[in-house]
Amino acid sequence: MSDVLFAWGGVHPRTLIRRAVCQVMREHDGLAALIGARIWPNRMEHWFRGELPAAGVYTVSEQRVESDTRPEPQERVISLAVELLGGELEAVDDTLDALCLQTERAVLRLDAIGRAMGAIVDASLPEPLPLVRGTHTGTELGIVTDGAREYGVATLNFDLEYHWPTVPPELADFLLAHTDWYVHPGDDRVDMISQANFDQE
Repeated sequence: MSDVLFAWGGVHPRTLIRRAVCQVMREHDGLAALIGARIWPNRMEHWFRGELPAAGVYTVSEQRVESDTRPEPQERVISLAVELLGGELEAVDDTLDALCLQTERAVLRLDAIGRAMGAIVDASLPEPLPLVRGTHTGTELGIVTDGAREYGVATLNFDLEYHWPTVPPELADFLLAHTDWYVHPGDDRVDMISQANFDQE
């Protein structure tokens, strides 16, 4: 697993997915027209009242796919939340509905999210981190307050299934392989030697 994270610049795939989702949301024409670039890859960010609407993208949990029984599962599903903070309560339901519609369309563009992840990290992997499946599992609507004013909020929940990236083993080209065999390691005496020569192409 450490080799994989090293290949991805030491960044966990969950982090890449969040950042890529934010990037795709910012570049989505319908959503950008409503929210601009005020999209943050975390569950907490401070916005001024005049900067609303705004959005936060964060992960709630990660589970293995049931069919993957490996100790370090490669098939995983993350629960991703996109929290949309609308303006003050006047006509806020219409505002949130418009934001939710465009957010669904943006987040479920799995091919675009995969390309965005590849652009964020210059990885040495054979292919971008694959997102296998995306599902919008529900939306919660409510009201939040800053102590003086109330604002509408919508939280969209998505399940995104991805495959943990694997790094293929690499071995430099060589022409000679030499091995010393110690049958009795305690005496530091080489008991056997094996050697393999490879033809140079």
